Formats: sequence, structure tokens, C-alpha cells
Amino acid sequence: MADKLRARGTDVRFVGSTAGIEATLVPEAGYPLHALPLAGLSGGPTARARAGLLLLKAVLRCRAILKDFSPGAVLGVGGYASAPAVLAASALKIPTFLHEQNSVPGRVNRFAARFIREVLVAFPAAAEHLRDAVPVGMPTREEFSRTSKEEAIERLGVEPPVVLIFGGSGGALKLNLAAAEAFGDTTPYSVYQISGRRDFARLSTDNPRHRIVAYENDLWYPLAAADVVVTRAGAGSLFDAAAVGRASIIVPYPYATADHQLYNARYFTDRDAGELLLDDEVTAGTMRTRVETLLEDEARRERLARNMHALATSEAADEVADRLLEAANAAATETKGNSR
Repeated sequence: MADKLRARGTDVRFVGSTAGIEATLVPEAGYPLHALPLAGLSGGPTARARAGLLLLKAVLRCRAILKDFSPGAVLGVGGYASAPAVLAASALKIPTFLHEQNSVPGRVNRFAARFIREVLVAFPAAAEHLRDAVPVGMPTREEFSRTSKEEAIERLGVEPPVVLIFGGSGGALKLNLAAAEAFGDTTPYSVYQISGRRDFARLSTDNPRHRIVAYENDLWYPLAAADVVVTRAGAGSLFDAAAVGRASIIVPYPYATADHQLYNARYFTDRDAGELLLDDEVTAGTMRTRVETLLEDEARRERLARNMHALATSEAADEVADRLLEAANAAATETKGNSR
């Protein structure tokens, strides 16, 4: 979203948490970040009281940031890290939007939706939980749809066919351990496993065709190189795979809030755009069997890939940018008219 807006001449700034992944990635991407000390509202009474106090302080800090910056619009993407800016922007009468990525909205977005101008959702099912929500899809970076398989294979230095294992930005220990065991000996195909930094030191492989990396900034290369993808069911992961169009084995994280990863996964599997593998079914044996069955069935793999690609939302980022800029321009016009 930031890249789309900046390409249109917009000054974009982020507000986030000092403990979140944004603390590293946002500055690396060349954007200013106002990082605030925040904590989730889980845990016991003491932890929740501390989180509430941090939230109140962050809202006051965001009011000062927004008054100084005077943005034309604010976009929140859910989670406790976005709540202070959304609440402060709403109180200051700045056009404020939310984008809900998952099929089942989180608590922060359910609460914040009462105060903002418009809620935009990635999955149509989320609109059933949020009043007047507008389905727009998931904003996805253009690199996912324009990177070729040949370019990706050359960039990664892998030999096809290729299997990609990844659990999202934080990794997924169960997937990681199962994949390390399943593919760590020998395979007639390449395995590219993105473990996440947390689990990387625990994993090893004796298979020269099995590569384990801690993190991948340019995820479009492994996805474009892959013939089969094994992934958790975070919205970003699924829509990235859709943008590339890859046959996927989807393993929802069973402890996600309101089981939203299962609902995310079923949006794709119900449309024959992926295969479901439940977390309690994950072992080294089942993972290898499912991967090799799909690799051997070219017709099935190609059908899944076509259906996956049909669910991509390549226009979502432009649509969200249009709404933000339209609201910002309208607010600026109104302010100018009131000052005359």
C-alpha cells in the first residue's frame, strides 16, 4: 500500500510497535516509522492493565504525531499496533479506514470499526461481521505477479521441481520440524524452507537439495520457483500464493483467534484452489506423502494453480489507494472552503 501511495506522490508514514516486525522492515523499506511501546491485551489482570496504560499513552502520542503530520487519511490494518493511530485519527476527524485481512475480524478491528469512515476487507466472509464493510481483496506487491518461474529458479539457484515450505513471517515450529525430518535425507526434488528467525537454529538437513533459510525478504522468488507450496493460512501468505498461482497445501494454525486461519483456508480449499491439511495431521510422513502425491499428479497440480490464481486480488492495492486519496482530497477541499 505504501509503495502504491508513494508512486502517486503521497508522503507515507507508519505508526507501529517497537516490538513488531515493522520496527525492522519499515525503515529498511525507506519509510519513516513512529514506533511506540505497546502490548497485546491478553494475559492476566496485571498484564492487561499494563497494556491498557500503554494504549492510552500511545493514543495521546499519536494525537501529537498526527497534529504535527496532518495526514489526509489514515489506514489501520488491525492488531493492537494500529489501534492508537486509528483512535487518535478518528478523534481528530481525519478520514480513517480499516483493512481487515482475515475471514474473521480481530477484536481490535471489531472495536475500531465503530469509529471510522469505512472498513475494507480481504475475504467476503469478513463483511458479515463488520457493518457496511466493502470487499476489496488483499493488497499484494506487484513483484508476485510479474516474477517468472525461470527468473526465480535462476535467482535462487535451485533445480526444479521445487517445493516451498513456509509458515508466514514468524515461522511455524510444527511445520518446520516436520519438514526438516521429511526432506532432510534425500529427495528427487528441491525443497526451499523458510523457517522464520525464531526456529532457524533448531533445524538442520543433510539433503543437498533441501535449503533452510531464516527469512526471505523477496518472497516472490521462492513462490515463483515453486511447483508445490506448503503454507500456514495467514491471509498474506495465501493471497501471495494466489498472485503467483501455485498449487498449495494449506495448514491452518489451530490456535489463531476465532480459528480464523481455518476459515481463511476454506475460502481457497472450497473453491478447489488448495488442499487442506489440518495441524494435528502434520507429521514428517504425511507432509512428504502429500507433497509427493501432488508433485506426481500434474493435472491436479495445474488445476489447483489455475484456481488459486483466479482468486488473486491484483487490483486491491489500487482500490484502497483510490479510496484513501479520494477521502483526503475531499477533506482538503472542505477545509479550504471552510477557511474562506
